[in-house]
Amino acid sequence: RKELNGSELIDYLDQEGKHVFVIAVDTVLKSGEGFIDYMWQWKDDSTRIVPKLSFVKIYKNWNWIIGTGIYIEDVKEEIASLEKRLLKITFIIIGIISTIILFIVKQSLNIERRRKEIEDKLKASRRKYQSLVEASIDGTLLIINDKIVFSNITFNNMFGGSASYILMLKFDELFEIHWDEVKASLKTAGRSSSVDTRLKSANKVLKDVVLTISKVFFGKQEGYIIIVKDLTQVKLIEKETEQLSNEVQTSLLLMNQPVKHFIKEIISCDFKTSIQDATILMTRKNKRILFVNQDNNVIGVLTDGDLRIRVLSEKVDTNNPVSKIMTSPVIAVNDSILLYEAILHFKKRNISHLAVKDSKGKIIGVVSTSDIHEMQRNSISFLVREVEISESIDQIEIITQKLPVLIKALIDSGARTQNITRIITSLTDAITKRLLTLAIEKIGSPPCKFAFIAVGSEGRMEQTLATDQDNAIIFDNVDQENHSVYKKYFLELGKELTYALNYLGFKYCNGEVMANNPKWVLSLDEWKNQFKHWITNSDPKSIMEAGIFFDFRCICGAHELTNELQNYVFQISENKAVFFQHMANPVIKYKSAINLFGNIIGDSNDNDQTSLDIKKIILPITSFIRIYSLKNKISETNSLTRLEKLNSINQISKTLYNEIYVSYNYLMLLRFRFQTNKLLQKRSPNNLINIEELTDIEKTTIKKIISDISNLQTQLNFDFKGNL
Repeated sequence: RKELNGSELIDYLDQEGKHVFVIAVDTVLKSGEGFIDYMWQWKDDSTRIVPKLSFVKIYKNWNWIIGTGIYIEDVKEEIASLEKRLLKITFIIIGIISTIILFIVKQSLNIERRRKEIEDKLKASRRKYQSLVEASIDGTLLIINDKIVFSNITFNNMFGGSASYILMLKFDELFEIHWDEVKASLKTAGRSSSVDTRLKSANKVLKDVVLTISKVFFGKQEGYIIIVKDLTQVKLIEKETEQLSNEVQTSLLLMNQPVKHFIKEIISCDFKTSIQDATILMTRKNKRILFVNQDNNVIGVLTDGDLRIRVLSEKVDTNNPVSKIMTSPVIAVNDSILLYEAILHFKKRNISHLAVKDSKGKIIGVVSTSDIHEMQRNSISFLVREVEISESIDQIEIITQKLPVLIKALIDSGARTQNITRIITSLTDAITKRLLTLAIEKIGSPPCKFAFIAVGSEGRMEQTLATDQDNAIIFDNVDQENHSVYKKYFLELGKELTYALNYLGFKYCNGEVMANNPKWVLSLDEWKNQFKHWITNSDPKSIMEAGIFFDFRCICGAHELTNELQNYVFQISENKAVFFQHMANPVIKYKSAINLFGNIIGDSNDNDQTSLDIKKIILPITSFIRIYSLKNKISETNSLTRLEKLNSINQISKTLYNEIYVSYNYLMLLRFRFQTNKLLQKRSPNNLINIEELTDIEKTTIKKIISDISNLQTQLNFDFKGNL
């Protein structure tokens, strides 16, 4: 900038207002040299002002300040150019290296895959047959190279020795037949054959068995799977099953029917009729009971027992009206109750006759104990009576062993799910009450009122044959001084009861929701606080924990405690939108067990995925019913009873009611069928069903039920998601 030569530069300012030359002087005076930045015109273009960085230095001998600089934009452009070239080179290098690595990895994988395929085929083959042996319900051995390499639990129990001991023995040491003879039988029969022989058990007892031998191959190795069937055990099981089935089948068909099919015609008289005339009428009609009317309404009954006790023994004037000696009020039951329930009424009320009324409340007939006495022997009421008079847990155990065959007979006779669960509930409730009585006799009388409650499926009266324990204790409120003493007693009572139930096959709850856990043995006020915490906190964890507790039911004890607690739950849960949303979320988020190809997805851990957990499909249905029942303050706990109530108050449509009713019944019957079959095969029941054992129609029905769950999700989404 030639125009600045010879000019006074002290007052020169750049575009940003900096005294450029003054700053340069100050910089060199301080340190002799340095850098300064400022705005300067672009080369010879005075219209373009850009940032510039200069280095200045003083030369004292000449009294000069010399500076040289560069434009920042030039530096940026050069740096950008270098970065671009470096980035390009880097990508090229990475690409080359990646290609080399990819090639090496691919080759290595191919080599490893070929090696592993060969190895896995051999392992998978052996593992497959070993799993088959282990899962077999019959005694099974796996033999490779003429050596026993595996025996399942069933065979170990049959032999009476451990697996490790059996693996040390030779085939000829286990059976009377020689191994060479077994292999020879395969040569003539092909890949499979059967032979009769005897097993040399560990206790030296010879057992008749049938061996079914199949040849298998593990790569180039030859192996054999031998299924050992104990003929003595098979015959015993078949005999017991047939005998018990025949024993209960006929009576069960009757006991499972509504009482209206067994009622007899009633005779009646006016309440002013004399005792003498009433007696003559009963004699002429050959009846042991007479109904007494007033204005066409039944107000009492007269039985031959009343005549003996109230007339003959007390010498009452037979000219008096029957109203003087009749029994009132009349005990009547609905014509829809089952016959076994009527028998329970007889026993509970200690009566010989029951009046039966229709849906309008009109008495239409009568049923007596003598009429159904012959049916009683093998019914559930007989089993309940046997439980009630049992004096030990071992006696009760004998009775519980009849339940699987009884349930199978019910299923075979076409019983409804609701009737089956009623029967199981009646028996388990009776067992629980009797065990509680025995426990109290052992540890002493309770110090205050209490209620032993069931929760979950038992609380809903929907127990199956694979239900574990879910129970708790509520005791009356006591002062703080006695609280710990009372709780200690009820905790001991809970431990006695849950141990006995576990001994009888009602397994301990994995989540420890039982009356032997201090967490679930609480006073009434403590239970109220617990439910208040669950409902008002409304976090997902609390809801998950509390789900089964909203189905609580008093099995025995002070019902007023459970009634008060239930009313409190209804009161505190009212208008709690967040709580109900969290209750609904697990159902809304339920994932269908149908894959993209329309096939049922199994729940087993094996690759075949042949097992389906039926409980997981039922869970969203019972949860849906529970949510709406709680919302509408329905006190019943049984799912189907709740469902009927919801339909009657128009909380669900008739169409949805029918869909849920049919789906629930079908799934429960399927569940019972597989459980009873497993129990009769001496296997532990569970909630898994084998998909491969289902017919095509059954599979299609399950798929339809699973797809219909989306209707429940839609309604929950609509009713509860929008409340927030």
